Amino acid sequence: MHYVPFIVGAAIECFGVFLVMFSLFRFRLNRRAFITVSIVAFMMSQVSYFTRLNPETVNLSTYIQFFLYVIILWILFRVPIFYSIIMNFAGLSLLIVVQGVTILALGQYNSISVETIKDDEAISVSAQLLTFILMFVVARIIKRFNWGFDFVPTSRRHDLEFKGTNATLIAVIISAIVAFMVLAYVFRNEFEDYVVYASLVFILTLPPFLYIALRKDNEDAA
Repeated sequence: MHYVPFIVGAAIECFGVFLVMFSLFRFRLNRRAFITVSIVAFMMSQVSYFTRLNPETVNLSTYIQFFLYVIILWILFRVPIFYSIIMNFAGLSLLIVVQGVTILALGQYNSISVETIKDDEAISVSAQLLTFILMFVVARIIKRFNWGFDFVPTSRRHDLEFKGTNATLIAVIISAIVAFMVLAYVFRNEFEDYVVYASLVFILTLPPFLYIALRKDNEDAA
């Protein structure tokens, strides 16, 4: 695993996650935000690289990054923790789905095995670039059709009632994360099966998650 190709690929994927999050939750990506996101993407690529170097943390890398994403949105963009969790779950879920579809499509139409994509740096970076392009397209479609939600506040001082729709959203998120962790353990030595089932978990989770988020958006606007 060479440093430069990995960092480039991981950074552009991270930037893609922020593009989708900002579009879906209607945050403006102005010049200052663009610079901040670029720096964060570079920093998170370092986290991804070094957690995957250590055998003791390689299986925890995704969870470590999710935790850091939540903290980063809270500190740098003043998003309360609860809403930061929701935003990051949406962004990372879409990333996992797009990654899975990209990897499986490359394997299906180019006769490239999933293991080859994982181990070959040139192919891996190409897959990451394609993932970013698809995330960018998703973000543009969201903005083009004015989809998205307005319920995320940009002040840490926000009263939150942890019941009803809020509790349901967290329940969906926890269920998906637990399923993801179980799959990571069960298929730890079978990468292709892991990609398929992990993608399937989030494909099935995203529709109810987005439906509940839309309901919350309507409730908060009422």
